[in-house]
Amino acid sequence: MSLYLGVDIGTTRTKVGCYDATEGRLTALVSAPTEVRDDPWGGRRDASRLTAAVAGLLEELLADPAVRPGAVVAIGVGSVGEEVVMLGAGGEVTAPVPAWFAGHGREAKPLAGEAWAGVDDTFSVFKLLWLRREGLLGGARTFTGLADFVARDLLADPAAPVFLNVSHASRTGLLDVRAGTLDEDALPSLGLGALRLPELVGSATVVGLTTGAGVLPAGIAVVTGGHDHMCGAYGSGVRKPGDVYVSAGTSEAQLLLVDALPDAVEPGIDVGVFVAGGLRYVHRATPSGRFYQAWRRMLYPEIPDDLLWSEVDAALDTAAPARIDADAREVGLPMDVTRAQAMAGLLKGLAVEADAVTTRLGAAAGTRIADVTVAGVAAGWAPWRRLRQDATARHLHFVTEPEATVLGVAALALKGSS
Repeated sequence: MSLYLGVDIGTTRTKVGCYDATEGRLTALVSAPTEVRDDPWGGRRDASRLTAAVAGLLEELLADPAVRPGAVVAIGVGSVGEEVVMLGAGGEVTAPVPAWFAGHGREAKPLAGEAWAGVDDTFSVFKLLWLRREGLLGGARTFTGLADFVARDLLADPAAPVFLNVSHASRTGLLDVRAGTLDEDALPSLGLGALRLPELVGSATVVGLTTGAGVLPAGIAVVTGGHDHMCGAYGSGVRKPGDVYVSAGTSEAQLLLVDALPDAVEPGIDVGVFVAGGLRYVHRATPSGRFYQAWRRMLYPEIPDDLLWSEVDAALDTAAPARIDADAREVGLPMDVTRAQAMAGLLKGLAVEADAVTTRLGAAAGTRIADVTVAGVAAGWAPWRRLRQDATARHLHFVTEPEATVLGVAALALKGSS
């Protein structure tokens, strides 16, 4: 029996699971909230507290009767993609981690100038600029992504190099996606020349073996994962050109895998390197989960999910799709509606928006899309699956595994260590 561990550091929860290669499934899972502290820009994390939380979850997982620590071969780590950890000369954390969804980068983006106008304001490069503006870069010598910081910590080797996997590098603004290399000139051009770039490595790459000085036994391969949505796609079987994946989470990510990138893409669509197969992707994110949570707090405070979905199901036939402006974060609904019709209308509007995004991605890549794979907690609710399928002529394949990202990270650990 060979076991592979996957760590998924998500926006709101961190999950650690065990994949049994013989059974072909996750056999154990533990989770805890991903801590975020309020600040005037929307939130920040403490990287050291996060590694301690992951260690605690791993201890809990290894104590599960379904997990034999001696059978663990490898562990992989995936996370949200744009959060950046600043490190000093000795590998110590030197600054807070601005949350990917917060406004730090948006506020600092004008400092970059017109050449960066088309780059997503959540990308890590603008967080670096914000940290510089706030005087928080003084002790930093380099940086990495959240997942790779945790992976390096799991090695329990202070001499390990600082690395950044290419999937997360795709969300920094510093990667030449076509060439697959980091831009050596970008940081000096932005006044960030005191920082050196981390070592760029591929996803599913073994970066070392655990020393036994940390929470894990010695000799376990530590394998790079990637951006959480890309790991979820891999875990859901989305692995070849033309495949489309919708990750229905806090930020609903939609990506189309391609052999080669188009010459140009319209604003609002970005590109990156996939976690396997040498593939690239075109991608757009819509804050569908954040829309849903905001409206849930207004319309269904402290109401159980099963009651909410029962009411939504009953209102689907009488609710019109809301008008969604994802970029402006605006929703338009009729005035005279019940709470169930309002929620059903919001969800229908988001379904229409999702289908429009699929069309945009296909047009950007010159690809006709017939089938779409959809994963996420929402996919476990029949009314949500119904309204999503009703909004499109395409066939939607709904993934039943609720932790597709954990599964994908563990599968990448298997791939990298084989």
